Amino acid sequence: MKIVYLADAPYPHTWRWVEHFRNAGVQCEVISFRPWKIPGVPVHYVNGGEALGKARYLVHARRVKSLIRNLQPDILHALHLTSYGFLGALAGFHPFVLSVWGTDVLEAPRLTPFHRWLTRYALTHADTITATGLHLATETTRYAPAAAPVTVVPYGVDMRQFTPRTKAGSSGHVVIGTVSRLSPEKGVRYLVEAFGQLRERYGGGVSLRIAGEGPERARLEASIQRMNLETSVDLRGWLEHEEIPAFLKKLDIFVMPSTWEGFGVAAAEASAMGLPVVATNVYGIPDVVRDGETGLLVPPKDPGALARAVGRLVEDPRLRAKLGEAGRDYVARHYDWTENAQQMAAIYERLLSQRTAREPRTQAGIVLDGGAR
Repeated sequence: MKIVYLADAPYPHTWRWVEHFRNAGVQCEVISFRPWKIPGVPVHYVNGGEALGKARYLVHARRVKSLIRNLQPDILHALHLTSYGFLGALAGFHPFVLSVWGTDVLEAPRLTPFHRWLTRYALTHADTITATGLHLATETTRYAPAAAPVTVVPYGVDMRQFTPRTKAGSSGHVVIGTVSRLSPEKGVRYLVEAFGQLRERYGGGVSLRIAGEGPERARLEASIQRMNLETSVDLRGWLEHEEIPAFLKKLDIFVMPSTWEGFGVAAAEASAMGLPVVATNVYGIPDVVRDGETGLLVPPKDPGALARAVGRLVEDPRLRAKLGEAGRDYVARHYDWTENAQQMAAIYERLLSQRTAREPRTQAGIVLDGGAR
């Protein structure tokens, strides 16, 4: 089997899929508009026209189509709808798998009539559509053809890599943290504001650690200085994916303050570590964080609500342990990477077995665990 992925090669979501199937003996190649090296996998970098922004996807559409034809894959798989998914649709290659991940369905179709048309066009030309969670799948069905099911294939967690820390005696100091791109939609600014309130209440009994980089860093640094939090907030910077488990093991509470989130991989990874999660009740996060069961959900853009929820966990170590244990069990049952990868492999095998230009579509809806709903 040979699979060509249309995707951003540097993105962890891309190379985790690619490396998994490479290790399974599948011949994989990537077409990417950003350069990157993936050991054992050819990455075809489509360069030129960077100043055009998103418009360069259209400029290079014919070049990408020719490249796909020359590579002669058995399956074409695009990751992200409004860029690579649109290119895959324009290429006219089948079988074509299209995976939606978040803003490409949750926000892009609402931007302009063109974005809405583009969304429908890409989904119409896909033989199989996947989404990482139930909420995202439900939103996708609003734009997909009436007879096209959307299959839920979560972007899961390696339960062998993300394991709870060995319990030690409590020092009384509670470490709060997050792993996130420092961009506006991730809402880290609200976490910093909430932490300012927590410091006023608990003093040196709490500290904050933030792992990630992005355009909001300077703004966050200014807020930290304005609130005199320099000695209690650690802006760790970028972490490689394999470094994240060690970072999470130093935390007592994980926070995801996003203003939108298609799925919430970081929350799933934190839950797998046995951490209680405080997160915003937006888009796909409730698919991962069960309010009152594995974590606490609060409204977005509300530092006060965030501080109250985190403060509740600061004061109640038994509740932290209860939510953390339930979180790991929930992720193991629903978001185990091994099982999720098997789901994607089954999709590939089914498409190969059919080998027709288009897969018959007989039932609309959302597919969970092999059945339509």
